[in-house]
Amino acid sequence: MDDQTHLPPHITGPVAWTGKDMTAEPERWTYHLGDADVADIEAAATAFIEGGQPLGLISKDSFPLGAFGNWLEELRENLIRGIGFQLIKGLPVETYSSQMRATIFCGIGSHLGVARSQNAAGHLLGHVRDIGADVNDPNARIYQTTSRQSFHTDSCDVVGLLCIREAMSGGDSMLASSVTAYNEILSRRPDLVAHLFLPVATDRRGEVPENEDPFFTIPVYNWHAHSLTCIYQRNYIESARRFETAPELSAQQIEALDLLDEIVNEHDMHLRMRLQPGDMQFVYNHSLLHDRTSFTDWPDPDQRRHLLRLWLAVPGDRPLPSVFAQRYGSVEIGNRGGVITEETVLHAPVDD
Repeated sequence: MDDQTHLPPHITGPVAWTGKDMTAEPERWTYHLGDADVADIEAAATAFIEGGQPLGLISKDSFPLGAFGNWLEELRENLIRGIGFQLIKGLPVETYSSQMRATIFCGIGSHLGVARSQNAAGHLLGHVRDIGADVNDPNARIYQTTSRQSFHTDSCDVVGLLCIREAMSGGDSMLASSVTAYNEILSRRPDLVAHLFLPVATDRRGEVPENEDPFFTIPVYNWHAHSLTCIYQRNYIESARRFETAPELSAQQIEALDLLDEIVNEHDMHLRMRLQPGDMQFVYNHSLLHDRTSFTDWPDPDQRRHLLRLWLAVPGDRPLPSVFAQRYGSVEIGNRGGVITEETVLHAPVDD
């Protein structure tokens, strides 16, 4: 049962971390691939490619891994119940074809969960790079520009990134615990806490499922089944105000959102890292927020910043409140999240 009336007290546990602590302890969240890991991964990818199956059908059964596969099982638990993120380094992406690196990333992701559509086009594998989208277009995606994003969640259980090429400068990844942010709001302004548990309109940015509004109304914080779950994208909350039918934000809601933004942007609250070619990052959306700084790209189109992205539905994950079905389509564990419209056809584009 959803319970937004009995708000949680100060929350402890491994996910209640600060950026200052994580910056001082990179060994807690960094895994370096060994030669045996890379050989295992490459063998699985080669066998899958030779089998001729569409990449969208990859699974952990069709991408078998040895010891590294066992480690990924442990990682899944750490994402759900631990600190909520992991950096994996050492994949030699510069030696791979686009098909090989896409297969490897999707194959590794299949050991953590099931890929979900990232847009109305049905992309199970996303390509994160600047395509010159207009940052002022209310239907544009900020990840398709060079502009700074803002701390937010994606519409899935876990989001994964694989860096193919980094920018000439900037483009740093930033992570913050939404649980720690909640604790800070509770400590600094307890009078504002309840306003973060009220429904708020968030723009779907033109990707509207059949018979749904062009926005969804899910509270930023949700207390359900003894778990605090966050769903947040301030830019999309602001752009939802263009719809006459969207519920208006109260002055207290705006003040609470401003405080949330202020806290996660504080230097000691977030962790900042620069993803390098071959780095993989996996982030648990329900208890972490992520962001990216603005960047300057290379003049040569063949050198420009490029990351692959996965949205994953994870088996064994926490229950979500029923209101999440507005955005996730379903709250069924292992089969939820992503973007589905009438026109959506699922596929995994190797080149985009």
